[in-house]
Amino acid sequence: MTHRGIGRKRLLAAATACALSLTLAACGSDSGGSSGPVTLEMWSGAEGAEQAAKAFNAAHDDITVKFVKVPQDKMSNQLNNAHKAGDKSKAPCLVQTDNREGSMLMAQGVLKDIAGDLKSSKGKFSDGAIEALSIGGKTYGVPDARQPMFTLFNKEVFDKAGLNYPRTWEELIEAGKKLRKDGVKVFNLAGEDPSTWMNMAWQAGARWYQVEGDAWKIDFTDENSEWAAGIMQKMLDEKLVSKISYADYAAMIREYDAGKIASRQLSTWQLSSFEQQIKKTLGNWEPAPNFTTPGESTPVSPGDTYGLMVPELCEHSEEAVRAAVWLATSDKPVETMGSPKTAGWYPAVQDPEPHLDQVVPRKLMGTHAKKAVPIINKSAKFADGWQYGPNSKAMYEELADQWGKAMAGDIKVADILPHMQKWVVKDLEQRKVNVVE
Repeated sequence: MTHRGIGRKRLLAAATACALSLTLAACGSDSGGSSGPVTLEMWSGAEGAEQAAKAFNAAHDDITVKFVKVPQDKMSNQLNNAHKAGDKSKAPCLVQTDNREGSMLMAQGVLKDIAGDLKSSKGKFSDGAIEALSIGGKTYGVPDARQPMFTLFNKEVFDKAGLNYPRTWEELIEAGKKLRKDGVKVFNLAGEDPSTWMNMAWQAGARWYQVEGDAWKIDFTDENSEWAAGIMQKMLDEKLVSKISYADYAAMIREYDAGKIASRQLSTWQLSSFEQQIKKTLGNWEPAPNFTTPGESTPVSPGDTYGLMVPELCEHSEEAVRAAVWLATSDKPVETMGSPKTAGWYPAVQDPEPHLDQVVPRKLMGTHAKKAVPIINKSAKFADGWQYGPNSKAMYEELADQWGKAMAGDIKVADILPHMQKWVVKDLEQRKVNVVE
């Protein structure tokens, strides 16, 4: 995901004009340096972030990171409010969030372009990580976590049914039809969460937002999105999936543990909680690659990227980027954020393998645990080119509303696509953002 930019002279315009003018913001991307010690306020709601900040402070005398806990669901609103107030003394210098929110904040002129300050550190990060937090030659975040996607299968359930693990989404449907005879659902889809479908479209090649010249090109109705909608509709029509809300996580886990749901698509940050709540099926869960989409020989991961971002009001962006690079790439904070006791993040560093053993849930996987690190590493091939736009938060809320209707059978999944095309275009136009279709 990714997003923003504008010319140098337009940076002199008022912040509101910049945010509305369009698209690639960073309404002021000058580096700010200081000759003396500085304190950088960092906002984050991620588990382990406070410990990482303490590790930074223990290792540095010239920069101090002041940690402030801000929940992820409140991050963009609080940062927007601080930006509108324009009080630099109360603004953070680092915010830890993902590309979905980061791209939106960049497009609204709230974040700085840090491409220049980050250039010398590019070799410390995995391929594509910085690009995932960039658009139009501008970078809005220092990457500190990625989300390789893979699957877990209940081996006992598949063995009992005489089935091999499905490798494609189409094979998942066929496996689901056979498992249905034993009263087993092949997958779980939550009615409030369209991310599995969105990620499938992304993996297949859909690109709902793209920058074209000085405008956003919107395309929800491409053939890749339609293919993903068709897969989801088949799973719903054939009653192959359970529909347990993530708000009722304990009930969902009970179904997994009872052998009533046979597979799960996930990333490293979900492994620990899964292991902690599973009781009866410990040792049965075997890791395997993500499902492929049409045209893929090996699957790519459509996963969000987290990063440390520098708000526009920060007066010490040079120091902020230096601190962010240390927090994202040094062993101590990487181990802290990757720990299953905290965030369980897959690091965005050039060589993540030394940090991965700790995330493997050995009780959950049993004798299959030795396969986990190689599969996770192979899954860290990411589907690039996906971007979120200036209204990504509102878009996702509308998408979730429509998804809930499809899950309830009120509309078809494919009906969501033309609706979202019209809705997103209209919403952006109302925000005075340039749009092309």
